[in-house]
Amino acid sequence: MKIDFTDFKSEFKFFEKDLVKKFKFIGRKGDFILGQELVKFEKKISKFLNVKYVLGIGNWTEGMIMSCKALNFNKDDEIITVSNSFIATCGAIAYADCKPILVDVDETLNMDVNLIEKKITKKTKAIMPVHLSGIPSNITQIKKIAKKYNLIFIEDAAHAFGGTYKGKYLGTLGDIGIFSLHPRKNFHVLGDGGLIVTNNKKLYQKLKLLRNHGLRNRNLSITWGTNSRLDNIQAGFANIMLKKIVKLNNKFYDIANYYTKNLKNYVQTPIFEKKISKPTFHQYIIRTKKRDSLKKFLLNKGIQTAIHYPLPIHRQPAFIKSYGKIQLKKTEDYSKEILSLPIHNFLTKKELIYITKNIQQFFKKN
Repeated sequence: MKIDFTDFKSEFKFFEKDLVKKFKFIGRKGDFILGQELVKFEKKISKFLNVKYVLGIGNWTEGMIMSCKALNFNKDDEIITVSNSFIATCGAIAYADCKPILVDVDETLNMDVNLIEKKITKKTKAIMPVHLSGIPSNITQIKKIAKKYNLIFIEDAAHAFGGTYKGKYLGTLGDIGIFSLHPRKNFHVLGDGGLIVTNNKKLYQKLKLLRNHGLRNRNLSITWGTNSRLDNIQAGFANIMLKKIVKLNNKFYDIANYYTKNLKNYVQTPIFEKKISKPTFHQYIIRTKKRDSLKKFLLNKGIQTAIHYPLPIHRQPAFIKSYGKIQLKKTEDYSKEILSLPIHNFLTKKELIYITKNIQQFFKKN
């Protein structure tokens, strides 16, 4: 049996009929950029997430860069975040001329809130936790610290659309939330895309200008901006997917529960506060000191896996060149143990049984 880590082909087939219909509708109207489909999408997201302001943008990275500009952060202003993430988390901060200040993670693979205050300086402007694989960070404690030191609370919600913490959606709990709509995400478009959400009207107005060259109208630019617009065709597909996102997210959650039930005696399964949070499980990450041999074993059985992330950001050449070498013990230790199992909406029960039985077999023999 061959099991792919993702299955874009099946997903496209699932949405194809509605997508073709939507493509024809938009094409015949000739409404491609900043049009009605995007307006409709932003309004639907606002209602779904129960947040006042939404902007469809080009991608998460541009969203973070624009947010730094809109928040009036200056050169070398500091943003506290984590290294256990995709490079964009720190890359966007650096590209905005700010400085990422990294703290270690705890057993949830998210920011260790007990280490935050030690990193706060006169230059600190914001705290940005990453809800890795859609598992909520300790938002309650982060909000307390942000309030105590008068810091901006930014949520890196790239993995987290539809996930909840204490009954509220991730990405809406800070001053600003930024989502990725990359095709690997549980809620996505057909290429690059992203969302910025906030309840701050002034911040929203600044960001709206920044995403479209600072233009107030077609011929009047009142500030320097960039081009980071989610186009109408992508927004159209997102409108289709949004109708099904609760059902799709529940499938991810059910798969995660199946993995946990069948693997908890063999590996470290994801850790989160079950009573107050519901992750999206954009990835299902296990931990084992036998990671490399398990990965090879599963590949030989036809099961694709991945590592999120094999080389933490602080160990990347780009980071070291800019900020020097630092040590984050748990982040480094966990990077040698983590393994992401296949999780998508088209995994069958037969495939799940095959995956879990093979992992059990591996540990019984090793």
